[in-house]
Amino acid sequence: MSDNNQDKTGRSPEDETMARLFRLAGSSQSIPADIEARVYEKVAREWAASTTKPDSERVYRTVRREWRRTSAPSVTRRWFVPAALAASTVLAVVLLTQPTRDIVAPSPVGTIVKLAGAGTDAQFVGGNVYPGMTLKTSGDGGLGVALRNAESLRLDANSELVINDGDDFTLVAGRVYVDTGDFVYRNKGVIIDTQFGAVSDVGTQFSVDVSADVLDVAVREGRVDVQSDGQEHVAVAGERLLLEQGQGAQVGALEPHDVYWDWVAELAPVYDLENRSLLDFLRWAARETGKELVFESNDLRMAAMRTDLHGSVDDFTPVEAVRAVMSTTSFHYRIETDRIVVYRGQ
Repeated sequence: MSDNNQDKTGRSPEDETMARLFRLAGSSQSIPADIEARVYEKVAREWAASTTKPDSERVYRTVRREWRRTSAPSVTRRWFVPAALAASTVLAVVLLTQPTRDIVAPSPVGTIVKLAGAGTDAQFVGGNVYPGMTLKTSGDGGLGVALRNAESLRLDANSELVINDGDDFTLVAGRVYVDTGDFVYRNKGVIIDTQFGAVSDVGTQFSVDVSADVLDVAVREGRVDVQSDGQEHVAVAGERLLLEQGQGAQVGALEPHDVYWDWVAELAPVYDLENRSLLDFLRWAARETGKELVFESNDLRMAAMRTDLHGSVDDFTPVEAVRAVMSTTSFHYRIETDRIVVYRGQ
């Protein structure tokens, strides 16, 4: 059907209004997917409280068309936020005049839960991450992201990671650590794409380190499959697989408690201590440090299971948390190179 309200350019009055609004706002920078997603997420919340429902599909198409037509090439990321706020203002105007239809905001794939290193800004903790977003860290910083199904992703210093979707990521540079917990029988594992090939997990803790010449895959728990140059390589817990351009694969040993893994502890997700048992907490700490949890007796293990905890260990690394929590109980413990041992006092 034709639209009798179009002008000579083929635009409807609503389209022309949108164009005028963008001309009044002036030129802006290109908006990345993550900022755009947050704008629509905010607009959706505001819209849910209003009585007039817009044609969201029409709004989305019009905004993107006008935005792309009037935007200049991206220069630097710090200008994205003002542009996004301007867009949300334009959307707020349009939302009051358009007909009813449901709006579908992009879905986040995870949340930033930890930042480490000098110069990091704590205000970003709790922020969502979206497909199309690029995460970058400086020389003294790292970040941790909680993915869907409570999976954990941690990005080391001097690293760059592109989020393709909730299970697929591209490591451009640096090192990333993935913990998929106990989800061994998931329909789809986490995939880390690199210039050398793809690394996929089978219920595990592993890291991927990429440089100009080498792909370095270390497995702390479980197993990973590596597809590279038409060949498939497998690495299991306690192994470190190196793929160097022009050379064959090399496999070495790497203990789960090795100092190689120390960097991931600072980016571990916060453990919710409240009303959890001492046994659950110690299992978490042991897994985060790659150590074996050992009780002097089964009776002591049962006592730990019956001991409820309260408080918070938000600002502690796993080892610091063990020391803080155990000091409030009657249990004795010692932390060894490869074990956390709980025993009865003399």
